[in-house]
Amino acid sequence: MAFAGQRASRICIAAIGVAALAALQGCTSYVSKGITDDGKAEELVWPAERNARQPEGSFPNRDNLRAVRPGDTKNQLYELLGRPHFEEGMFAVREWDYIFRFRSGGDEVATCRYKVIFDRDYKAQSFHWLPAACAGQAS
Repeated sequence: MAFAGQRASRICIAAIGVAALAALQGCTSYVSKGITDDGKAEELVWPAERNARQPEGSFPNRDNLRAVRPGDTKNQLYELLGRPHFEEGMFAVREWDYIFRFRSGGDEVATCRYKVIFDRDYKAQSFHWLPAACAGQAS
C-alpha cells in the first residue's frame, strides 16, 4: 500500500510541474520555428491579432522604440515598450509580440506587428516587423 501512495504522490507532483511549466510559457499555440541559442528563428510565426490580450495595440513612444537594442533584458523591454500584447508569459519564453499603431498624418493610423526573439539567456537578439516596411515607423 505504501508503494501505491508514493506513486500517486509522484504523479501528482509531476502533474503540478507540467501545469507550472505551461503557465510559465503562456497559453499560446503559435511559436516561431527553430529558435536558436543565439536568438534567431528559422521561421517566424505571427499570432492572429484577434488572439491578443490587447488587440487594440498601443501607440509606442518612438524614442523608446529606437532605444531597443540586442542584449536588452525582458525587464528593460517591458520598461521601454510595455508588456507584450499576447499571452507569451514572462519566464521561459523566447519571443514577444506587439501590435503597434502609428499615426501617419490626419486620421490615418498604420498597424504594425513587432516581434522580439530572445537568445538562450533571454536577452533580446533579433527584431522583426510585419509588414517589413513598418521598420521605418520607428524613425
